[in-house]
Amino acid sequence: MSLELISWIANQLRLALLEEEEDGTVKGNVHALAPLEGKAPADLFAGVQQLLGDGDAEGAKNALESARQGKSSAFAPRPGVQVLAIPVGTDRAAALIALQESAVAESVQAKAAAADLAAGVSHEVANALSAIVGWAQVARERPDKAPPEEALALIEKSAQVARDATQDLLRMVRHTNHERTRSDLSAVIRDVVRLLRPEAQTKRVTVHAEVEDSCWVEGKRSQLFSIVWNLAHNAVQMVPAGGEVSIHTRARGTLIDLEVRDNGPGMSESQKERAFEPYYTTRSEGTGLGLAIVRGTVESLGGRIRLDTSPGRGAKFRIQLPEAGVKRESETVPKQTRLSRVMKPDQAERAHVLVVEDDEGVRGLISMTLALSNVESTCVGTAAEALASKGPFSAALVDLTLPDERGDVLLGQLRKKGLVTRAAIMSGAPPPADADPDGHPERWLRKPFDPSDLLLIVRELIESGAGTQSAASS
Repeated sequence: MSLELISWIANQLRLALLEEEEDGTVKGNVHALAPLEGKAPADLFAGVQQLLGDGDAEGAKNALESARQGKSSAFAPRPGVQVLAIPVGTDRAAALIALQESAVAESVQAKAAAADLAAGVSHEVANALSAIVGWAQVARERPDKAPPEEALALIEKSAQVARDATQDLLRMVRHTNHERTRSDLSAVIRDVVRLLRPEAQTKRVTVHAEVEDSCWVEGKRSQLFSIVWNLAHNAVQMVPAGGEVSIHTRARGTLIDLEVRDNGPGMSESQKERAFEPYYTTRSEGTGLGLAIVRGTVESLGGRIRLDTSPGRGAKFRIQLPEAGVKRESETVPKQTRLSRVMKPDQAERAHVLVVEDDEGVRGLISMTLALSNVESTCVGTAAEALASKGPFSAALVDLTLPDERGDVLLGQLRKKGLVTRAAIMSGAPPPADADPDGHPERWLRKPFDPSDLLLIVRELIESGAGTQSAASS
């Protein structure tokens, strides 16, 4: 199975990714090799253990063996760390590792908060990646059960969840306030039920929803998805084969009621009291983060949550959220940008963009996005290739982290050679404190980005460059 999509997500989220090759060697992305001092590990298990340090050796070994046998497996060796073992071929596996990092924390309280935040994001990302892997396998092995169009749509939704989780993290770190938005809880529930289908069918668990149409709630779609997914996914994992999970929602006055029920083993009174504590779990493979995330998200939306459970009688989570009211569809459905209309035809035909990106998946995405708008591009993966390219170029898109040079330093070199004047630096990280003064970009394109955002920045670079040239010629 191709790892292009997983590799792209890993690089955007700065997660370590190690993969077994057919010849037995192991390759890794920059986020895996950097802590390994650039040296590829002798084997996948050794590499995972090096990255985890004192992590769960037995858990890592079992997860990798499961992946080599064709089944994805996730485990959390300690709070704040998630490992997803992914099958990539016959007797081959890959490991995606989300490590908790908190280099900027200056106090015990700050470190604890950063750890919880990083752990929560890695938990949400691991959930999204599990759904992506599951649907990719269904599309490959049972195309009759999942037409490519449906599988790709659901994979895209899961990737958007991972992207939203990381963007939320960046907003929290920057203490940025954003206007609250309205989202349809009913639509979110239907998406969760569809995304859970592969895992539920594997366990022979029935998942169904009873929802009223258009239950609008004040909050982002990613927040509602996190609530419903964590509750429903936990329930699927808890109930035995032949069990049932149901999701219900209805409007009641100024509130929206959401219930997630299961007929699993239930909880004792002591377990119930600790259910929402961070890192508390009754499952060996659990992280103890799902319910804590749910409660925090519900409370942030002005709602409340209650758990009804007892041994042998399953569990029922009841959530009440403030109703947002129904707005006209034209006001609530975001208008998608037509890529072909972002740039003027004559403007696109004259443009030639240099793209410097070491990740093949991201490079291919940028190339295709530009091609769909009839923009010519030269796409390379290293600084050396960029400096050897035949220019000049209308604009450049340069990744900040390249294997042989930092992006801002390369941009300064490209300008000195006369290959490009205007450029954007692409990165999920903030600008470096010691940025090259000759490599200051006109724009900063923060990863992950949408294709329409990419094209808008390219258009701005080209238009401003054309204006500069006209002024110079006159």
